[in-house]
Amino acid sequence: MANALGLASPPVHFFRSKKMALWDLSRPVKWTPLRCRAAAEAGVEARVPESSSPRSMRPRVVGMGSKLVGCGSAVPKLIVSNDDLAQIVDTSDEWISVRTGIRNRRILSGNETLGSLAVEAANGALEMAQVDSGEVDLIIMCSSTPDDLFGSGGQVQRDLGCKNAWTFDITAACSGFVVGLITATRFIKGGGYKNVLVIGADALSRYVDWTDRGTCIIFGDAAGALLVQACSSDEDGLLGFDVHSDGHGQRQLNALVREERMEITSCMNGVPLFPPKKKSFSCIEMNGKEVFRFAVRCVPQSIEAALDEAGIPTSSIDWLLLHQANQRIIDAVSTRLDIPSDKIISNLANYGNTSAASIPLALDEAVRSGKVQAGNTIATAGFGAGLTWGSAIVRWK
Repeated sequence: MANALGLASPPVHFFRSKKMALWDLSRPVKWTPLRCRAAAEAGVEARVPESSSPRSMRPRVVGMGSKLVGCGSAVPKLIVSNDDLAQIVDTSDEWISVRTGIRNRRILSGNETLGSLAVEAANGALEMAQVDSGEVDLIIMCSSTPDDLFGSGGQVQRDLGCKNAWTFDITAACSGFVVGLITATRFIKGGGYKNVLVIGADALSRYVDWTDRGTCIIFGDAAGALLVQACSSDEDGLLGFDVHSDGHGQRQLNALVREERMEITSCMNGVPLFPPKKKSFSCIEMNGKEVFRFAVRCVPQSIEAALDEAGIPTSSIDWLLLHQANQRIIDAVSTRLDIPSDKIISNLANYGNTSAASIPLALDEAVRSGKVQAGNTIATAGFGAGLTWGSAIVRWK
């Protein structure tokens, strides 16, 4: 048999010893009690599967379509208005609203965490979809500002009680939710998953320089979620998508790792750099003019590419839902696509730029207010740090 390189490969021989039989994956999974010393002392019995997890016992059907069946959102209690910001930086409500369209933003405070917002948003999506937490197969946590350096997906899965789901985190800044949504549909189509929970949550206020009026006026904190469910191929709700990235633009929008000053106490191999210097992330730095140019040039092209894949014209779009970064960007993109203002979904004025949370947050409000109806076609796009950008043409339910 030839391998991928065109070389002959010798046959692989399998053998079975007298004491070891090959696994029979068709047999029911048996659970064996496992007691470790620590668990025994605590009176806790841990249970592990002999061969596989409960999820593997579920029948998987690949090639399925995906439909959007539930959404939810959550925002912090603290409201910071433009007038509030004018007390700490040289700005005003008029200056901010004219340039960005933002009037208020929500900021984490007290005992609030990004994880708690994510859980609240996800519960809203599950409730709308009438799906029990135990029926969720996968949770995709889209966030660039998790509560834990290693990601918040596991903690969210635990707090939701999604005992049969596995989870991972996606870091793609303001494009994160669109990336997560597309990824969810691929797990359904190619992996046979049935219910995938996509969560977009960010707390960029943690990395804002509150003395920099160019950035502190823009960002807010929030979470939004969407339940994506397997369906027949003719009901598929993802009609087309398009994704891109360009690392050359990273210098226009970033929050880089920086070294904190510390006294060197020792050397290793003659090099006075051990232990390593403590690192932390800098505040967000953004070239607003260049980010604006990038968005109004690339986003319409991406949406048009996604529409081409979907095989539908721009006139068939019921709603345009862009990442809520700046109202002038939203208006410029809609003008280039010739989409009228009454087809634009925007809640930027109330929440500011909430990064990966902005699209599901705006969608949830639009659905619950009755603006978005079953069968509506939505053109959505995310764009931001990386630089990354992407679009998806979706049908609600």
